Amino acid sequence: MVTLSTHYITKGRVATFFCLMVSLALSALAAGPATLPTFSLPDAEGKMISSAQFAGKVLVIDFWATWCATCKETVPRLSALQEKHKAKGLVVIGISVDKGSDEKIRKSAKKLGVNYLVLRDKENSLASAFGFSGIPSLYVFDRKGQLKLGLPGYDHDQEKQLDEAAEAALR
Repeated sequence: MVTLSTHYITKGRVATFFCLMVSLALSALAAGPATLPTFSLPDAEGKMISSAQFAGKVLVIDFWATWCATCKETVPRLSALQEKHKAKGLVVIGISVDKGSDEKIRKSAKKLGVNYLVLRDKENSLASAFGFSGIPSLYVFDRKGQLKLGLPGYDHDQEKQLDEAAEAALR
């Protein structure tokens, strides 16, 4: 009987340990990469833009799509952040994962009041590099390319976190 109880206790501990490890792995995945992944993507005009062009800048990267209602809610906050800190070296980049035309992206960005760079990732090729499975997904990287904040999803309660991370990365 003692052996049986020990077996169940051990089995329970293994299950708990396994659940904890899966939870930690998912949390790490949701948080984003430790450093800025290297990428090269076209803007809505077709010009190729490389992540290397932003060396020494603080980057706020937002993965979004024109059909995503929550993504549209992030635009005013990101536009304000861009305006407030661009002189200090902050760059906001919206990476659209839309499959549609460049024209559709340009029109949508204009209608939403986007004042920052918009790149296209039609194939969603950066999802695994950034570690996200849904949009919007926001990331703040400091001047050395180190991740300061990863936000899977978005709600207004996260605005303070986003502001604080951007300001800390600018210091």
